[in-house]
Amino acid sequence: MTKMKAKRIIGLILAIMMLATIFVGCKGKDADTEIDQKPDVSDAKDKEDDNKEKEDDDDGEEGDTLFKETFKFSYMGSIWGVHPDGGTPIFDELMKRTNTEIDFRWYPTDQYQDKVTVTLASDDIPDMIANASIPTLIDEGAIIPLDDLLEEHGPNILANLQEDDYPYMRAAIDGNIYAVPFILDFPPAYAMQIRKDWLDNVGISEVPETWDEWKAAWKAFKEQDANGDGDPTNEIPYAGDIYGLLPAFGINVSNKIGFTTDADGNYTIMYELPEFRTFLEEMRELYKEGILDKEFATRGTYIDNPELEKVCDANLAGSVMTWAANTRRTTEVLQELDENAAMIGVKPVQGPDGKQGIPSRVRVTPTAAITVAGEDKAEDIIKFFNYVFSEEGIKLMSYGIEGEHHEMVDSEPMLKSPYVDSFENAREAGLNFTPFPHLFAEEAFLQIMMGGQKYDELPDAMKYFHDALYVGEDYFFTPTPTLNTEAYTEKQGEILPKIESLLAQCVTGEISIDDFYAEYEKLKPVGLQDILDQGAEAWSKISK
Repeated sequence: MTKMKAKRIIGLILAIMMLATIFVGCKGKDADTEIDQKPDVSDAKDKEDDNKEKEDDDDGEEGDTLFKETFKFSYMGSIWGVHPDGGTPIFDELMKRTNTEIDFRWYPTDQYQDKVTVTLASDDIPDMIANASIPTLIDEGAIIPLDDLLEEHGPNILANLQEDDYPYMRAAIDGNIYAVPFILDFPPAYAMQIRKDWLDNVGISEVPETWDEWKAAWKAFKEQDANGDGDPTNEIPYAGDIYGLLPAFGINVSNKIGFTTDADGNYTIMYELPEFRTFLEEMRELYKEGILDKEFATRGTYIDNPELEKVCDANLAGSVMTWAANTRRTTEVLQELDENAAMIGVKPVQGPDGKQGIPSRVRVTPTAAITVAGEDKAEDIIKFFNYVFSEEGIKLMSYGIEGEHHEMVDSEPMLKSPYVDSFENAREAGLNFTPFPHLFAEEAFLQIMMGGQKYDELPDAMKYFHDALYVGEDYFFTPTPTLNTEAYTEKQGEILPKIESLLAQCVTGEISIDDFYAEYEKLKPVGLQDILDQGAEAWSKISK
C-alpha cells in the first residue's frame, strides 16, 4: 500500500467516525422512524450518569431545553379581543426553552363551536382542543381523562390548584379532569358599594355594617333627596338584582341560578335552604318600602350589568353589589359634574343573623383538552404544560422576557411601559393570554390594573377601585359551580325561568311566600327533582 493510499484510507476512516459522532449527537425521530444508537464502551458509572442526565432533561429539570428532540403538537382554540393569533416574543421564548413547536389553529369566537363540530367529524382532529364544551367533547368520545397523566407528569399543574378549584376542574359526568386550566390567581372581583357623598348628604357619618344600619341608610336615601337633584323620588337606595344580597342571609351564590351547598356540604339549590324564606320576607319588605330597585328582575350584576351601570352613571344608585371596577368608573363619570361624588367599596352587608359574604373570583377555567388523536403525545403534552406552570414558566407567561417586557427591581419583576399601562397593551404582547393554559400571577395582574403606579400616586377614583377589591377579603367565598348534568342540560331552559318569575312575583307581593313554595314544589315532578338528584350525585364525584 502506498503512503498516499494509506493517508486516504485513514482520512476516510476519520471522516466516517466524525459523521457518526455528528449523527449520534443530533439523534432524533421523525414521524415514522427512530435511530437506534449503539452505546459507547464505558464503565457502569458513566452509563448510570448518562441515563440520569437523560431522565433529568426529559423532565425539564436540567439541561437547556425541556425536550432533547423537538416536540410537535397541534392546538385548536378560539381567539378574541386583542389577543394575537400570530407568534409573539413570549411564545417564541417558550418554544425555545422547551424545544417545542405548536401548530396553532385559531378561529373567531363567534364561529368556533360550529368549527369544533366540523373538525370532530373530519379526519384532521388536532392534538388539543381548547375553549370548547367539555361535556360535549366527552359525549363525542373525543377527549381523554388527564388524572393519571397529571399525577405522573404534571406536578406543577397540580401544585397550583387549590381545594376549591377541583369542582370546577372535574367533569360532572364521571368526576375526572379533562382539561389543562387557565388560572387567574387574583381572587378579588366583586364589592359591596355605596355612595359616600350620599351618606354625607343625609347626615350619616359612618358606613353601615349591620342589617339595621343598612336599612336606616337606605331609608334615608329614599326620603332625603340624597342625590341633591331636587327630586326626592328618583333615588334607588339599592340598585340592581337582589341576588347580590343573598350572602347576607348565609346563601353563598354568585349568579341567578342559585346552586350552592347546604350546612352538611350537600349540593342543592338556594330555594331548598331554610334561610331562603327569611330572605324572601326581608326582600318583600324592602320592596314595599321602595328601597329595592323596581327593575330588580331585569337589571343587575347577574342579569344585565350594562343596564345597572347606566343607573349608576345617572346618579340614581345609592348602593350596589357588583364588580369592584364599578367604583372607579362610576366615580369618574359622576365627578365630571360633581367633584364630591364617590362610589366606594365597603364590607359586605351583614344580614339579620350576622352573616355576610362576597364571592371571590373563580380561579380556574378548564381550557384545553387532549383529544384521542393526541393520545400518543399526551405524556409529553402534559410535560410541556408542567413547564408552563413551573416557577420559570409562570414568570414568563405573567411578566414576559426580562429587559423587553419587565425589569427586575429589588429582585422582583416589574412590568415595563407600555405593557403595564393597560390590559389591552399587555394582551397585544401575549401577556395574560387567556386562550392558552397558564397561570397569570396576582402581582402581575395588580401591576397592570394600577397602570404601573404606586398606590400613593393613584387618583382618588383608582384608589377607590383598589380598596374595593380588598375591603371584603375576609368574607370571600368560592361559589359553587353549576353542574351540567343530563337533566340540567335538558330541563333547565324550561324550569329555571319559571322559578325566576315566581321569585319576582313573590318579592313584589303578587303572590305570597306560601304560594311561591307551593308553585315551586309543582316543578319537581316535571324536571326540577331530576336536576337536583343528578346534581347531588355529580357533586359527590367532583368534590371528593
